[in-house]
Amino acid sequence: MIRRLNILLLLPLTVAAFSLMSEDAFADVVLPDEELAQESVLPKFDRPDSVRNRNVTTENRFEIGGYYGWNILEPIQNQNKFGFNLGYHWSETSAFVVNYSHWLGGLNTQYTGELKNNYNLDFDRAPQIKYSLFGHYEWKVFYGKISLTKQGVVNLTTYPIIGVGMTAYEHKSYPGFDFGIGQKYYFTKNFALRADFKFQYGQQPSPFLTGKMKTSDPKPQAGEFKDKNSLGTILDVGISILL
Repeated sequence: MIRRLNILLLLPLTVAAFSLMSEDAFADVVLPDEELAQESVLPKFDRPDSVRNRNVTTENRFEIGGYYGWNILEPIQNQNKFGFNLGYHWSETSAFVVNYSHWLGGLNTQYTGELKNNYNLDFDRAPQIKYSLFGHYEWKVFYGKISLTKQGVVNLTTYPIIGVGMTAYEHKSYPGFDFGIGQKYYFTKNFALRADFKFQYGQQPSPFLTGKMKTSDPKPQAGEFKDKNSLGTILDVGISILL
């Protein structure tokens, strides 16, 4: 017991002695100035480039495309359309695109057919939509790649859309604005499948006019229909080609 106690008392003294010897041994060591570090370098953790090895480059390039679309929730008029896009990408994150749509016109017979048969209402008397022209800013917030096969890679980009423009009816043009989100799937470096979903807000003529909608009523003029605010839900699907 006494021997074990002596060992425990000597252990801290031994450690302290070696510590003092180490300090004395290196106290007189002097390194020449040329062997000392002359500058400090901080580690760099951030990578300012968000994408490396981009397969599809869009900066300073034009884009053309065609599409087919429709107003999903329009109950009265047939608002299917086709059109084309013309745009310019001034960076890898920003583009401006002009969007022209030619609306096919006519009626949504799923609803208006029943109204005509049951109530003798003729919605062909309401003003017909002709075309629309909008300018859109596209902010390309995401670029990525997906592998469909072991050798095949599809590049994709996602972009919010915001724009202003006008919609023309047979008697009047109405200003409006829209916003939404789109996505492109690039199957080559220049060819992409494009899908845009937008909410479009503006005015349009109401398709209802008291005392003038039945076939037995006198036919109204387009200017007699009152304007109303509307919110359309637009879906466009088409192709895009980078030039």
